[in-house]
Amino acid sequence: MKKLSIAQAYEYGRRVLMAQGVPEDIARDVAEHLVESDRVGYASHGLSILTNYRRVLSEGLARPDGRPELVNDRGAMLAYDGHNGLGQYVGKVVIEKAIERTQEHGQCILTLRHSHHLGRMGHFGEMVAAKGLILLAFTNVINRAPTVAPFGGAQACLTTNPLCFAGPLPGGRPPFIVDMATSSIAVNKARVLAAKGEPAPEGALIDAQGNPTTDPGALFTDPPGALLPFGGHKGYALGLVAELLAGVLSGGGTIQPQHPRNGVATNNMFALLLDPQVDFNTDWRSLEVGAFIDYLHACKPQPGVESVQYPGEYEARNRAINADTVEFDTRIWEGLTRLAVDLGVPEALPHEG
Repeated sequence: MKKLSIAQAYEYGRRVLMAQGVPEDIARDVAEHLVESDRVGYASHGLSILTNYRRVLSEGLARPDGRPELVNDRGAMLAYDGHNGLGQYVGKVVIEKAIERTQEHGQCILTLRHSHHLGRMGHFGEMVAAKGLILLAFTNVINRAPTVAPFGGAQACLTTNPLCFAGPLPGGRPPFIVDMATSSIAVNKARVLAAKGEPAPEGALIDAQGNPTTDPGALFTDPPGALLPFGGHKGYALGLVAELLAGVLSGGGTIQPQHPRNGVATNNMFALLLDPQVDFNTDWRSLEVGAFIDYLHACKPQPGVESVQYPGEYEARNRAINADTVEFDTRIWEGLTRLAVDLGVPEALPHEG
């Protein structure tokens, strides 16, 4: 394992992006998002993804200077076009505006179409929860080949279509953050497992013939295998909900084959932000939520499990562990080093802390 300080990791991401024509303010937001993903334990959505972004930017499939445009404003309802800008930046801008409207109106419906990969959706959930608000977000993925088989299907027809639910918790607890693909695992998670030579979980994948496999490399063969929905028909149904809400209500489209598939993750999003304190007693609500979390924590754990946790504690624990540095396995480290060399930015080369 190789280690960088948080400042070194951020500076690496910023310089590598700027070397590809990304304006400094956009590069800063994208780099912060990626490093934070590494900090909280999601290497699949961290700096390692920059090697793929290089291909996307060099082929003109994402705009290094793309910025979101407000295309419809109805007060508590906002619609944006991301113009294929880098999603970590685009997402931050539109979520910040939706937070402002929620503080004004008590709620906001937000749609976003045509954004390049939004990254870790939990990052936006944390932004919303930090303001004392609640987020429910549904995202679909277009402009790339399908990667997820429908329930009972032997080939990919869908994509990972993540869901994010987030909100604050009382008493200084870390926020409640649910950030999950409706597939068994994310594509980038499969890519990281394949790079490490590690198996995928049972029930996560089928090969190109439709047979179950634990080889994450099966997703990248020609022809490819497919991810499976999590939870069988239930995860499949939630994936369809995300596809229709995000793809249709945003105007960005679904994965159906009449739309282009240029090999780049393009996201559409439908989100609802709520102020939980707009109606009944604030003190009662805080006490009730706190009592419920205490009730969960008091549950006797299974053998071999330290304690019962709620979604969001994993990220908070990793953030505390990685307060000053982040670690990268050897293969990711080598990829980051090669990327800086290839782009001719030796000052961005990772240096061990």
